[in-house]
Amino acid sequence: MSRKRFLRRKHQSGAAVFVVVLAITLLTAVGVFALRSASLVDQAAGYDRQASQTLYVSELAGRAVAAEVGDGAARTYIDKVANSSAVTEECFVNRKLDPNSLDPNITFLPCYKLFLNEIGQRVDAKFPGNKLLEPQSAAAGGSLGPQLDATGTIQPMEGVFVVEMTDPAESTPTPGSAVGGNNPANTFRDVQLTFTAFAQVRPFDATPDDPWCASNSLSTSASVTSLRAHVTLRNVPR
Repeated sequence: MSRKRFLRRKHQSGAAVFVVVLAITLLTAVGVFALRSASLVDQAAGYDRQASQTLYVSELAGRAVAAEVGDGAARTYIDKVANSSAVTEECFVNRKLDPNSLDPNITFLPCYKLFLNEIGQRVDAKFPGNKLLEPQSAAAGGSLGPQLDATGTIQPMEGVFVVEMTDPAESTPTPGSAVGGNNPANTFRDVQLTFTAFAQVRPFDATPDDPWCASNSLSTSASVTSLRAHVTLRNVPR
């Protein structure tokens, strides 16, 4: 009788240990799931923030280049777009287009690119000390934020852009233009350009060797977006 009781208690003890281990395992799994869910929420918020910032950088790119081209330099940039073969410009938006299929008499598609660093130089020349995008530091969050900490746990970010100017064409004169429209005999003309702005927000590249591309390890964390606008330049000298 005592032997049966001993075996029964032994089985009960084993079952109790199993239940305890199972409970601990379930609680651990629930805790891990909760931590993972919380980290995913933070990660999703970070991605959303980065995507929103990239959209704003692309809008800044289009406006900045429009201001640069419209600041008395329209004729200069139109000539650069039209003579892009002379500077071997290759635009991403033209990569799938065959100029010969569009017109047998042309061998290249008009294109010219402006990068963030080029527009930044123009801004600094006219407004010394000012930048298109302020960098992050320990004292200030800059354009992208937040402030950097002394421990280095916050990785600095940077925004870059390139704007491709393509498709130059004389457009329908806007109200107030000279009588006669875009007649070749007129001294001035209205010209339309297509702006395609590409922007990205990515981890800061301390040793960049290209105004647009970063190292592979940084590019994989970049958020990239683009927008397109048709810009009409009024009263451009012929």
